[in-house]
Amino acid sequence: MYTQLIGSADITGDGRPDLLARDTTGVLWLYKGNNNATNPFDARTRVSSGWKTYNQLSIVGDLTGDNRADLVARDTTGVLWLHKGTGNPTDPFDARTRVSSGWNTYNRLL
Repeated sequence: MYTQLIGSADITGDGRPDLLARDTTGVLWLYKGNNNATNPFDARTRVSSGWKTYNQLSIVGDLTGDNRADLVARDTTGVLWLHKGTGNPTDPFDARTRVSSGWNTYNRLL
């Protein structure tokens, strides 16, 4: 069902770790953390489509100094893109910004 799971950061700004999942069609889904040990995530909400163009996604913490978790994504040509976190659960990332190229020399982004 999912091609990649990305987690361990507070994407929504509520102080709880969240989980992102990319499905086989390239839709990104948010599972909001809720601090319930037996059912730790709320029902998924759709973030957006178009994420199939990336072969690696990574939540990297706060790269931009605004106290919001950011996401980096590498496309199939090796270009690295920054998606600044907004802290908004219904629209968690701003439009992408190109970081640099040449990242296809690495197997994985952490």
